[in-house]
Amino acid sequence: MIFAIAGVYVTQSLVSALSMQSLPALVRAAGGSLALAGATTLFMLPWALKFIWAPWIERWRLPPGSQERRSRMLILRGQVALAAILTIAAAIGWFGREGGFPDTQIVALFVLFMVAGTVASTIDIASDGFCVDQLTRTGYGWGNSVQVGGSYLGMMCGGGVFLMLSAASGWPVAMLMMAVLIMALSLPLWRITEPTRTATIPHVPALGYALRRKQACLGLLLVLMLNSGMRFVLPLLAPLLLDHGLSMSALGALFSGGNIAAGIAGTLAGGLLMKYTSPGRALLTAYGVQGIALLAVVMTLMMAPGHLLLQILQCLVIVQSISLACALVCLYATLMSLSSPLQAGVDFTLFQCTDAAIAILAGVIGGVVAQHFGYAACFLFAGAFTLLAAWVAYIRLHSARELMTSAID
Repeated sequence: MIFAIAGVYVTQSLVSALSMQSLPALVRAAGGSLALAGATTLFMLPWALKFIWAPWIERWRLPPGSQERRSRMLILRGQVALAAILTIAAAIGWFGREGGFPDTQIVALFVLFMVAGTVASTIDIASDGFCVDQLTRTGYGWGNSVQVGGSYLGMMCGGGVFLMLSAASGWPVAMLMMAVLIMALSLPLWRITEPTRTATIPHVPALGYALRRKQACLGLLLVLMLNSGMRFVLPLLAPLLLDHGLSMSALGALFSGGNIAAGIAGTLAGGLLMKYTSPGRALLTAYGVQGIALLAVVMTLMMAPGHLLLQILQCLVIVQSISLACALVCLYATLMSLSSPLQAGVDFTLFQCTDAAIAILAGVIGGVVAQHFGYAACFLFAGAFTLLAAWVAYIRLHSARELMTSAID
C-alpha cells in the first residue's frame, strides 16, 4: 500500500517539476525569452482550480447508491495517460531535432503540459480520497510522510535528473525515460485490489456539503493561518541567497541536493510527531520551529558578521526546508482526519486549492513588500505570523477535539 501511494505522488510531482522547472530551463537554453519561460507558471492553474471538477470526479470514484470504489481504476488510467503525453512530447522533440525550439513545437509542448497538469491534478483528487479511504487515522502521519517524501523525489526526478539526462542524451530521450518511469511507478498500485465499501451510501459528493461541515471549515482555517507566513517568503529564499553573494551553481546544488535531503528528513520528523503527539501539539511544534527559523533570518540579517552571513543564511534555508516538510506532513495528516469519508477527495482538494491560492497571492504580496521594505521586514512578518498562528491552531484544536474524532456530522 505504502509503495503504491508513493508511486502515485512521485508521478504527480515529477510532472509538475517537468512543466514548471525543466521546461523553462529548456526553453531558455534554446534562446527563448524570460517572459516565455515565466509563462510556465500557468501550469499551476489546474492545481488551483481542480476544486471545480472535484465533485464530479468524486461521484465517479464513489458512485452514489453503490458499494463500489473506483479510485485505483481512475488513478491507473491517469498514469497511463501521463506516460502517453510524455511519449508524444518526446516524439515531437525527436522529429523536430534539427535544433532549437520552433514556435510550433513550443506551442505543442505548452498544450501537452497543460493537459498533463490537468490530468495530474485530477489524479490527485482520486489519490487523496484513496489515501483517506485506505489509511487508518493512526496511519495518516506516515501516509502523509510518504506523500510529501514522494513529492520531493518526484521533484528530483522531473527536475535535476531530467536535466542531467537531457544534457547527456537530449531532452526527447530524457522525456521518454520519464514516461517509462511513470509506468514503472504504477506497478505497485496495479497489484492492489481496492476493497468495496461496507454499505451502500446514497450521498452525492458536493462542495456545498463540504462548506457546511464544521470539520471542513476548521481545516480551511488551519490552512489559511498556518501556511500564509511561509508562503509569504518562500519565493524570496533564492533571491535572498543570490543577493548576498551565493553563485548560481552553488544555489542549484543547495536546492537540488540539500533541500531535497532536508525535505525527506522533515517528512520523517512529521511522521514521528503525528505518531507520538496529538495533532495540536504536532502542529505547534512544527510551525513553532518554522516561525523561529524565519525570525532567525531577521536576526542574521541584522546582526551576523559579514564573513559569516551567507553561511548562516544557507544553514537557515536548510532548516526552513526541514520545518516546511515536517509542517506539511502534520497539517495534511490533520486535514485527512477532518475530511469526510463520504467525499474525502472533495474535502481534501478544497484544502489543497486553498493552499495553492494562498501560495500565489502571498508570494506576489511578499515580493512587493520585499521590494519596498527589504527582506528583514518580510521575514519578520512571516515569522511572527507563523508563531501566532501555531499557538491559535493549538488552542483551536484543543477546544475542538470532538471534531477530530468524528468526520461525519
